[in-house]
Amino acid sequence: MSEFGGVDVAGRPYYFAKGLMIRNSICAASIDRQWGLANGAVSRWDCDFHRQHARYVGLDIVGSAYVSTRGCTARGSLSVADDDMISGLQRLATTIHQQGARAILQLVHAGQRAIAVMPDDQWVARGPSSSNTPSIHALSVAQLAMIIEQFGQATRRAMAAGFDGVEIHGANHFLLQQFMSPLTNRRTDSYGGSLVNRLRLPIQIVRRVLQEAQSSQRPFVVGYRLSPEERLTGGLELSDQLFLMRCLATLPVDYLSLSLHHYWQLPLTLKSPRPTAVLAKRFISQVPLMVAGKVVSSRDLNQLADWQIELVGVGRALLRDPQWPRRVQS
Repeated sequence: MSEFGGVDVAGRPYYFAKGLMIRNSICAASIDRQWGLANGAVSRWDCDFHRQHARYVGLDIVGSAYVSTRGCTARGSLSVADDDMISGLQRLATTIHQQGARAILQLVHAGQRAIAVMPDDQWVARGPSSSNTPSIHALSVAQLAMIIEQFGQATRRAMAAGFDGVEIHGANHFLLQQFMSPLTNRRTDSYGGSLVNRLRLPIQIVRRVLQEAQSSQRPFVVGYRLSPEERLTGGLELSDQLFLMRCLATLPVDYLSLSLHHYWQLPLTLKSPRPTAVLAKRFISQVPLMVAGKVVSSRDLNQLADWQIELVGVGRALLRDPQWPRRVQS
């Protein structure tokens, strides 16, 4: 049996620092199937999907649940924006637990990429800075305080629904990455300009989520997902994100997750012959790292094991074959 980051993925459990145990280190990557009801409530299709795909993994990450109706990523996404959503989310968490996996709810605010949950002629996108093409209004400091609290309340609802943790979505050009990126954040107040100012909102949100998680009577983990860099000139650089990861590690979060096109990709904004995942793991060795991106074979698992990566996110391979973890382990 292959060894994976000190954990036998064929059955030996992995323990987070807070005591949460998962039966193996393979994680169902967050995939927004957009099968939710019109108001963002969980549908039977959501439960059916996770009933299939949680059967052989250790961790099932449900994405992307919007914390505010002004932060929805796509129609059909799940909502965790009000207490009416708790009962449906509870059914979903129970479905995942019945398959033997742990359940993580991914929390997101789309920022300037948000769409209206329902058709709304008055809809105006809001992000770090104003723009005319497309029309975007800058978020005020008071509105940012509201968003921070929305992440906290979403965490409370995830706990009430029986989830084993939350993952804060700071990747894929959504709100938290928009604040980190010099391309989208052109503010001149305490939330823009220097790197320290640009990472202020992500840090404040993580602190609020961790504060809420501390009230849990059982192990409840908090993860953070991020894109390592942007490809556009003048965009977010890997060095900025490594600094953010170091800050998150000191709070501390329970794991960090890299959003990669393929797990072996090399950095674009930092000269290094080493893959981005290797650099990140060496830089924040004290925090478990989840890596995904075209993991399709036992060879991929072995390579990640050599890099001392603790958690493996699997998406497409699991979509094609829900029994993939069992097949690849044998």
